Amino acid sequence: MAALIRSQSGISACGSVRSLYTAICLAMLYGLSGSTRIRTDLYDSCKWKCLIFAQLWPGSFCMTLPPQSCTIPDDVDGWTIHGLWPLGFLNCNSSWHLTLKDIEDLSENLRHYWPSLTETPAFTFWEKEWYRHGTCAACANSMSCPHKYFSLVLQLRSKFTINEAFAAAGITPSCNSSYKLEHLCSALSAMGTDINLQCYTIKNRQILMQIKIPLSKDLSIGCNTPKENFSEQFYHPCSNEAEIYFYPFTDHPHNPCP
Repeated sequence: MAALIRSQSGISACGSVRSLYTAICLAMLYGLSGSTRIRTDLYDSCKWKCLIFAQLWPGSFCMTLPPQSCTIPDDVDGWTIHGLWPLGFLNCNSSWHLTLKDIEDLSENLRHYWPSLTETPAFTFWEKEWYRHGTCAACANSMSCPHKYFSLVLQLRSKFTINEAFAAAGITPSCNSSYKLEHLCSALSAMGTDINLQCYTIKNRQILMQIKIPLSKDLSIGCNTPKENFSEQFYHPCSNEAEIYFYPFTDHPHNPCP
C-alpha cells in the first residue's frame, strides 16, 4: 500500500492510507462508472454549491495599472487564469499553507497559463489564490489538496479555450475594430448560457477584461449563482449599449492603442 502511495504523485501529495482505503471501498460499493455528481456528493462536505472559473485578458488588464507596474511575460499569448472560486466562501483554513513542493511539477504550466502580471512574484500570487479560494474548494474530493486544486484549474483552462473560440468566430484583438456583446457571447456558447463577460471603461470605450464561467459542484457547466454586487467590484458586466473593444498585446501593455 505504501509503495502505491509513493508511486502516485496526486495521492502522495494529498491523501493518506486511510483515505485511499476509504476511496477504494466506496468505489467498489457504488461502481467505478458512477456519475461525477454521485462521487462528489459522497466525498465532500462543501457548503458552497457553485464555482466561478475566471480568465483574464492581459492586453486589457495592464491598461488599468500605472506604467511599469504590469508586465506580460514573453511566453503568454492569450487568456490567462484569474482563479477558481467557490461562491460565498473565503479564507477557509488559515493554517493550510501552500509550498512550492506541492505544485513543483505544475509550475511550468502555471507560469504560462496562470502568471502574475504585476510585480507580485508568481508563487506569491498562487499562495494568495490557494489561501483565499483553494482552502474553501478543498472540501471537494476533486480539489482536496493544493496539487489537485491547481491541476484542476489547468485542466479547466485547457477545456475552456477562449482563444480558439474567438478565433473560430473571427474575433481577433484589434485597436480599431469592435464587437457587439451578442457576437462575443455567441462565440462562447459552448461554455454555457450563463457566462459573464466583464468590461472596464477607458477613454469612453468599453474594454473586454474578464470572462467568468459558472460551474456546479460536479464541474458541469452552469450553476444558479446569486447576483453579484458589481458596485463594489473593479469590473462591470459588458453592456449591449456600446461596442466592446478587444485590445492586442503590444510592447507597451499599459497603452496598447495610443
